[in-house]
Amino acid sequence: MYLYAVVNYKTCGYCRKFKPVLEGVIKSMNVPAQKRVEIVDLETTRGQELKKKLKFSGGIPCLVAIKDDEQILFEPGYKDTKTLAKLLLDLWTDHV
Repeated sequence: MYLYAVVNYKTCGYCRKFKPVLEGVIKSMNVPAQKRVEIVDLETTRGQELKKKLKFSGGIPCLVAIKDDEQILFEPGYKDTKTLAKLLLDLWTDHV
């Protein structure tokens, strides 16, 4: 399973607010889990490539989880640290 955090730090206020939450939760994860998370900044070339690959159409910030080439999570909207940590723990428990 891979988790993509789709953001646009340049134009989205909620994305900028989400950045320290996201980075903090990722840092608290073990290294193998960290390697399965990618921040997709839509202002970058890599972000635009992943947007196409994920068939992402909007709603940022957004978490998108893919397992076996199937989308298993599409969760738009800002999350605080506690909510994000619980969501990721549940996701990892159920799908890894």
